[in-house]
Amino acid sequence: MMRSHLWSYDSTKLAWLQAGLAPSGGNAGCSVAELLPGGFDAYVRIFHQFEAPDGSGLTQSWWSRAADSGESFHAELTHYSLLDAPKPVWLARTGEPDDRTRRALVRVLTATTGDEPVFFAYDLEALLNGEEQPLIRTAPLPELETLRKMVEEEHTAMDGPEFWWPHDRSWVVTSDHDLTSTYVGCSQETAERILSDDEIEALSVTPHTRVV
Repeated sequence: MMRSHLWSYDSTKLAWLQAGLAPSGGNAGCSVAELLPGGFDAYVRIFHQFEAPDGSGLTQSWWSRAADSGESFHAELTHYSLLDAPKPVWLARTGEPDDRTRRALVRVLTATTGDEPVFFAYDLEALLNGEEQPLIRTAPLPELETLRKMVEEEHTAMDGPEFWWPHDRSWVVTSDHDLTSTYVGCSQETAERILSDDEIEALSVTPHTRVV
């Protein structure tokens, strides 16, 4: 996970979030606490589904991939341990959830947040796109897809957003640019809604759970 930025978060809407992250643990992987601030009652890992690279639209879950490769399905599971699973080759999306998962997450979080304005931040993606500071937009959560399209058109198809959170900071979503999972810090009630949703493949994690 690349976290060495060329700008300061001071005076930006991301300042509170960055200030709450644990220091980087170095090159031997990191923990959830380096991706999400502390203080939430619950943390959840949301897996980005595997997709067939042949354009067929076929998908596969992490649970199914793990079963095929003889691995247990657990909170620190990495796609590297699934490389020897039976063919065909499957690819998990990096940097952002697949469309189905993202829309389901929006639906679940909207039940918590309603029409409250939500911040959507493009951090490293903005840096790589030549911006001078993080790109942050505000919109109701159900308008995320419209906002994504606008940002892609205005800023050369950036992935993201990398961080989402409502004004009351009751939850935070992060999708790091090179990870195949999204992580959420939230209340226990919200976590249970995410974990029980049939369209979201997720497991509970802690701030100490390793991210590879």
